[in-house]
Amino acid sequence: MEGTLIHPSAKIGTGVKIGFGTRIGASAVIGDNCVIGDHCTIAQEAGGEWKGRALNLGEGSVIRSHTVLYEGSDLGADSQTGHHVLIREGTKCGPNLRIGSYSDIEGDCTIGDCARFHGYAHIGRGSRLGNFVHLYSLTILLNDPLPPSEAMDPVTLEDGAVVAVGTTVMPGAIMRVGSFAASRTVVAGEIPAGAVVEGPQGCIATHVTFLANFAHGIRHPWTRNFAGRYPEWAQARLKALEESIIASRADFLKNSRPN
Repeated sequence: MEGTLIHPSAKIGTGVKIGFGTRIGASAVIGDNCVIGDHCTIAQEAGGEWKGRALNLGEGSVIRSHTVLYEGSDLGADSQTGHHVLIREGTKCGPNLRIGSYSDIEGDCTIGDCARFHGYAHIGRGSRLGNFVHLYSLTILLNDPLPPSEAMDPVTLEDGAVVAVGTTVMPGAIMRVGSFAASRTVVAGEIPAGAVVEGPQGCIATHVTFLANFAHGIRHPWTRNFAGRYPEWAQARLKALEESIIASRADFLKNSRPN
């Protein structure tokens, strides 16, 4: 731990590795067998109601260089960050989280189990994200309905929602279970379970069970193609998610018929 600055009040489990130039604050609680890279700040001081609250880092997590984690947040076991990641105070994350480099989570967020965020994702304050959510690079989750203001209208992404590259999710938007936002879409309002929304006007185009790539032999729901990337304990939940997305097709078709 040469070159590190560890507060004597920090609680550090066994088998933890800490890189050069990293600072561990007084409120840090670091689980066993974590790996923390160079020049990180763990349990950065927060203000207001979060001041002095624990920063809990679950066992087996990997925090890569130049990441900043604020006190008052929880990361579940087996979480990983890329480089230059920011997680602000009051954020609660389930296990097996993956956050790509240069992403930021702006605090007071709830993130479920096995979420996947690629690089340069911006998650606005107060966002509520479910289990198995995917955010791809350059996605933006907003929360201010008339900026700049002090109003807060965070977004909600339910289990299995997918937000593709370069998409903006507007304040107050709700993406229901298994819904899919295509690249460069502007998402607003409520997107039904399993629906595909696309384009700058956020038009609902189809249901995810109609999406397929025949060249690669894959199709939605994505759980059919990607379940192997998740731990064994998640497999039954992924199967249940797939069944839920498929079941939503009947409602989608019913509501899509012209009157």
